[in-house]
Amino acid sequence: MTGRAFRLQAPRVPETAIHRQIADCLRLEIAAPGKVSRAGVVWWSVDMASYEGTAPGLRTSRGCIAGVPDIFVLHRGFAHHIEVKADDGLVSLEQRAVGTAILIAGARWGVARNADEALALLDAWGVPRAGRVRVAA
Repeated sequence: MTGRAFRLQAPRVPETAIHRQIADCLRLEIAAPGKVSRAGVVWWSVDMASYEGTAPGLRTSRGCIAGVPDIFVLHRGFAHHIEVKADDGLVSLEQRAVGTAILIAGARWGVARNADEALALLDAWGVPRAGRVRVAA
């Protein structure tokens, strides 16, 4: 036997699965994406992933930029943006730059690594939700 020790590691949960988990919670807490809740909140996801095979410049020519947050929540005319990250994911330079621009423009921006963190952001921002999902303490 070799001298290498075996180490157990927690499974890596991909960012797409975390994004889906957060979206499922937002469906319960707010409304379906693109639908306005009784409290006047609307949300949707933004997919700006870089797909292979797209024509160079196709997105940028339309004003699409790298770093746009994954989830957009609007309440009473105030914008709230959530960047979804896996536990081992890092916020890129482009994401930081867009997040900074969002904050300078007077909107809100935060990073969530799971549904609890996303709901905690909404609570901290004062965005009304149904209260069907409790945030872990």
